[in-house]
Amino acid sequence: MNDKILIIANGPSILNHNFSAEIDKFQEVARINNFRIDGFEKHIGSKTTIWFNGGNQNLKKPNFYPKEIIVFIPYEILERKEQKVKKKLPIRLGISSDDYIVVKKEKMKEYQDKSKIKRPTTGFNSILWAVDNYKEVIIHGFDFFQDSKEHYYDSYIMKKISNLKIMRKGQKHDNIGEKFFIQSLINKNKVIELSNFLKR
Repeated sequence: MNDKILIIANGPSILNHNFSAEIDKFQEVARINNFRIDGFEKHIGSKTTIWFNGGNQNLKKPNFYPKEIIVFIPYEILERKEQKVKKKLPIRLGISSDDYIVVKKEKMKEYQDKSKIKRPTTGFNSILWAVDNYKEVIIHGFDFFQDSKEHYYDSYIMKKISNLKIMRKGQKHDNIGEKFFIQSLINKNKVIELSNFLKR
């Protein structure tokens, strides 16, 4: 099992901290879906070694590809049309199928069953995957869409649209359930928030 991983999510709370130097010291820094670094370096650092994504149609190709790419396709989608979705992935990701790993259907079902959450988000799945693969899992910027529907990188207009729920972001996910489950992992010392990790 690997040593430690820092997973940086896309919640707007991340802009309340300037942890750049501390973030870039980690050997493994993972980011999620349509993360953006340009213009946000002082808050989120510049290092990325792992890209977690959901392989969905709204995915934007990154400016650079980290050494490791892990794809979490929801179990219900794999159950219905696994081959069809996997066939589209190289186009959506912009890379060869040899350059990324799709988490197996059985493992996706295990995450769903273990948490009792139907169709978990990519961020949630990334934490469970990391708990399986690393001794220490540190997280940062996970807001679980509690106070708003926006991401730290959204434009002013996009934030307004998102929060008016015109685009209904996150509606297919159990955000409260995810928050409580991750909090239970924090309580069991299986996951630690970056701000608490840095106080040690």
